[in-house]
Amino acid sequence: LSDKELMDVLNGLEKIRGELERGELTFRTDLEDIHMHIESRLTELIGDAGKKLHTGRSRNDQVAIDMRLFIRQETLEIQDRLKNLILSFKNKAERNVDFVMPGYTHLQVAQPVRVSHYLFSYFWLFLRDYKTLQFCLEENDSLVLGSGALAGVNYPSDREFMREELGFKKVSENSIDSVSSRDHMMNFLFSLAKIMTNASRFCEEILLFSSQEFSFLRLPDSLTTGSSIMPQKKNPDIAELIRGKSARVISNLHSLMVLVKGLPLAYDRDLQEDKLFLFDSAEQVKLSIEGMKAMLDEMEFRYENMRASLENGFATATDLADFLVNEKGIPFREAHELVGRLVSVCVSNNKTLFTIEEKERKPISEFFMGEEYFQAISLEGSTDKKKSSGSTSRQSQLEQIKKADEALRELGID
Repeated sequence: LSDKELMDVLNGLEKIRGELERGELTFRTDLEDIHMHIESRLTELIGDAGKKLHTGRSRNDQVAIDMRLFIRQETLEIQDRLKNLILSFKNKAERNVDFVMPGYTHLQVAQPVRVSHYLFSYFWLFLRDYKTLQFCLEENDSLVLGSGALAGVNYPSDREFMREELGFKKVSENSIDSVSSRDHMMNFLFSLAKIMTNASRFCEEILLFSSQEFSFLRLPDSLTTGSSIMPQKKNPDIAELIRGKSARVISNLHSLMVLVKGLPLAYDRDLQEDKLFLFDSAEQVKLSIEGMKAMLDEMEFRYENMRASLENGFATATDLADFLVNEKGIPFREAHELVGRLVSVCVSNNKTLFTIEEKERKPISEFFMGEEYFQAISLEGSTDKKKSSGSTSRQSQLEQIKKADEALRELGID
């Protein structure tokens, strides 16, 4: 290209960019794809110099580099939104260190945990998702332009210059691999599917905990919808939609893998389908993260109901047995039996460990009396008996806050 031709090409492409953004570019059935439309329109604008646009290029390597640019752009945007969600979990955890809630196994009340501990579990979960996206960026960071259709190009091309101009870390090593591989797409879609899997679990708990049966949290009217027939309904639609979209994003990953699994090298027209999975998943994940953050920021915990569930669920029965073993020297099997008998009496009389009277406890064991009994079954006391690092004790929560700050600093998140 002469200097004049170069300026004509650049100015022409800038004009076409504007036409595309304004929806003014006319699409014709005799032109196969966007590449041919741009070249045809450029030739209309600047003459024969437009016909030189495709020199040393193939649509195969053009699409391959476009998709890497798209993945980089979307990954950074999703990371930014995910960062805000992660910070919301941390901030809400810091405000809930002094409140307790049921911890579950098999969806049955198991042990008391601090609300902050519950929230921090999602903080660390989504922080790992953030790191997985970082891996996607690294694996995606190769310039594939200049690979041609599959064997390279017959024209001098400065791929190092192109790498610098487009902001890639390295130049790809193999032209066949460059135009045929879709593993960078799979990495991206796997990361998104993992985010949505975790998002679906969080949303499932919002659905459960906001139900009348649990009544652990309340969502504002702005984040719920009513019923067309039942005036009392307050439906957490956002959580349900995100849970549903998770299936869609997971399916997109599966579809891409099935699409690629039988393709011979190098390029096959089947790969035209991969754009659908990529574009859709990126859009659904961005919307879902925004929805999760809105619910997390606005939901209100109903602490009194969570305490009642712990008390009614005999969540500190294990602590009472440990008290008999550690403080009274009773063999564990015998302690287990005594507490089991006490729980049976409570159930038979529709009482809890907190409401059963001393005269009903005393016949079972003389150790079920006095203030030390209530200390043994204390909900906050139960959490603070946990001595291991990473546990639900108050001290551990304060340590988790510090470790969370350190982890965020390491990733450049503030």
